[in-house]
Amino acid sequence: MSQVISLINEKGGVGKSTSSITISQILAISGYKVLTIDLDPQMNTSKVFGATENNDINYEPLFCEKLSEKESVMNYISETNHKNISLLSASRELNQLIYKIYDVSKEKNVELYFKYNLNLIKDEFDYIIIDNSPFKSYLTSCAIIASDKIITPVNVDNFSYDGLMSLFETIEDLNKKYSLSIEFAGLYMTRVTGRTTIYKQMFEDYERMFGDNFIPVSIRNCIAVSEANTIFEPLLSYDKKSTAAKDYIELVNYLGLMDNKHFREIAKFLKGEH
Repeated sequence: MSQVISLINEKGGVGKSTSSITISQILAISGYKVLTIDLDPQMNTSKVFGATENNDINYEPLFCEKLSEKESVMNYISETNHKNISLLSASRELNQLIYKIYDVSKEKNVELYFKYNLNLIKDEFDYIIIDNSPFKSYLTSCAIIASDKIITPVNVDNFSYDGLMSLFETIEDLNKKYSLSIEFAGLYMTRVTGRTTIYKQMFEDYERMFGDNFIPVSIRNCIAVSEANTIFEPLLSYDKKSTAAKDYIELVNYLGLMDNKHFREIAKFLKGEH
């Protein structure tokens, strides 16, 4: 049974898609079967994993109906050129889906249907990683409800306390409304440019404000991230020895997503042994 992890921040430019891609890749290289779901209409994650723009995808059954067969869900999923990574691609049609979910929600608890449908395929994957749009909507609520854990990247220069409080309240409200146990697994800092005074101050502020919900692993800014994103290539494929790649591996390990057996596989990859 797979674990579903959503990356969410209501602000853009925090490295959310880069995080989704890189966490998916690390887990896949270590030997886990991963499904990456892109719910951001910008399609950055989808493009990195080889998808092209396709406005003919009809997402409505996946989000607004209870599907009866696993195959109906698997039809939305495609293989990628990256071993152990499958993709449920985004498209511009997601913008229209938000309004459809809102309309249907007036008559039934449509927010639960995406979770129900993902449960049909959970035995096919070890992890399901969801890259969400930075805009709060019914689509984001569907993703949160379908998730076991939520993690949030934050930018030192682009922090929104109100946005995080809103996310915490949404998780709490949905847990109560549907008797769920969605866990906020933590927030971590991205695009860190050295241990500057502002970085140290923000690090201390995060620890003080969020306690155990603050992950003390920071993703350093490096040119490899920008270059990999420019050519739509996953970070570890582009430069597995980059500082950001090492930081993301530390993040995945800190979150407890890899056991020792799988961690050894990623270590072999870094050494060039596979």
